[in-house]
Amino acid sequence: MTKGQFSTADDDIMRNREEPLLLGCIAFFCIIIDMTETEKNAIVQILTPILESDRIELVDIETHGKALRLLVHKQDGLSLADCQSVNETVRPILEVHQHLANYTALEVASPGIDRPLRTAKDFQRNAGRTVEIDIDPEDGERIQLQGTILTVDPETLVLTQTDGKNVTVSISQILEARLHLKW
Repeated sequence: MTKGQFSTADDDIMRNREEPLLLGCIAFFCIIIDMTETEKNAIVQILTPILESDRIELVDIETHGKALRLLVHKQDGLSLADCQSVNETVRPILEVHQHLANYTALEVASPGIDRPLRTAKDFQRNAGRTVEIDIDPEDGERIQLQGTILTVDPETLVLTQTDGKNVTVSISQILEARLHLKW
């Protein structure tokens, strides 16, 4: 036998050795859990009043593979101790309501400076800042707007655009919204 050649026995060993590795890789990449809106809303309804009593806002819930991630905000800034406290508070609640049954990890984090803006509270917190918004008006044609948040109420917000014109946007029509960051 020359270098690089395998005997029939070696060939069988290599073939048997490679198949489990390949199957293992396929199984690893196929583990994706999509959270339903119903499940997400149930978690929000359970956790929001509990977190608000500690002056923490539940901004969003995400899933990443087998991890359930809670994105939270605190007015004076979120510390590592705050994240640990939230984890310790909500974990037993989510376990009792079986919302952690499909997940192997619970993560608590700040949504970050470039986080999406979704709720009236998000827009109120960022009043006076410039945002980029994609909206879906009734005709279905996606429109992109940029402007400074002037006012916010529970249903709408008013943006002042660079030309000085004010535009009223229904929060329910917003597809995506983020702060316009200048680097």
